[in-house]
Amino acid sequence: MRQVRIRTALVGCGAFANAALVPAMHAAGIDIVAVCDPDAARADATMRAARAGAAYAEMSEMLSAETVDAVVMAVGPTIYPTLAKQAFAHGVHVFVEKPPAITLVEAEAMKSAAVKAGKQLVVGFMKRFATGYRMAREISQEGNFGVVKMVNARITSGVWTPAWSKTLTPFSFVLDHSVHFLDLMRFFGGPVDWVSAIKTEASDERFGFAVLLGYASGAAGLLEISNYESRGVPNERVQITGSKGASVTVENVSRVTYNRDAEPMVAGRVFSPQRERLVWEPNMTNISAENASLAHMGYVGEMRNLANALTAGLPVTPSIEDGIAALALAHAIVESDGRRMNLQSTGELRNVAVH
Repeated sequence: MRQVRIRTALVGCGAFANAALVPAMHAAGIDIVAVCDPDAARADATMRAARAGAAYAEMSEMLSAETVDAVVMAVGPTIYPTLAKQAFAHGVHVFVEKPPAITLVEAEAMKSAAVKAGKQLVVGFMKRFATGYRMAREISQEGNFGVVKMVNARITSGVWTPAWSKTLTPFSFVLDHSVHFLDLMRFFGGPVDWVSAIKTEASDERFGFAVLLGYASGAAGLLEISNYESRGVPNERVQITGSKGASVTVENVSRVTYNRDAEPMVAGRVFSPQRERLVWEPNMTNISAENASLAHMGYVGEMRNLANALTAGLPVTPSIEDGIAALALAHAIVESDGRRMNLQSTGELRNVAVH
């Protein structure tokens, strides 16, 4: 039988969409019917690269003329709330790159619009689908790993201003690339009850946060995010520790170390295949689509997840609820200043000024 393929429209034809989303959508078997961007030259170039049939300057015009199942947006959190509501009015599902909005009020309004339209609103936290992080998640869910008790992570992203922000501020820094790790902390540890953060600052453009998280499960999390180090150096590390003597560490997506409950090295100790440390790295000598960087980074996986779920009529995650949770964490981290911020009620964060 011929596999059913979902039909999509791409909104936003910038460098990121062309480098990551278009090839990932093709690898996932998604048809890109049309593209949209107010810059005609960019729209035409992306239309050709995406093998789409048409290019438009306005999304509403595109959705009135084309028949699609979903819209994939890569235009930034200042625009998503408005465009998502417009797309829902045309009866299509919506995928937005992270973060989904700037404020919790906007994100919750997007959720309400999706519910009212009976459509899904998916958020692009692609790191959940990265090879190393998927391995770590599966290992941490095994019975002999025990219950997750600690999640320890760090990321540094270098000094740069997000495309959607006019200036680089601690808030725009946390809400942009660092928001991936706010989602990963929940992905590995579950719902977060509270957070406390301390900011360090070297200049107007270099800063970081040391973050303590308390999980609903009773586990604890430690997160270091900063832009002190260069973007030219490896910059990601996550370690998950279980209750039965094991831990799993992911370094820069591409190296996974599973530390099992092995005895100390003493005289007479023999090698134990069942309990020694295991290490995985991608085989870069293998030329295949599954070994490409876009697959290992998670972009292909998130698009396959989108296509498979929509085709089967199943809920898609990460959803807008995951986006709201990460957004609440971002606001709480910036506002904390050492205080313990309760995340079970986001009311106190809804009217927080955007810094």
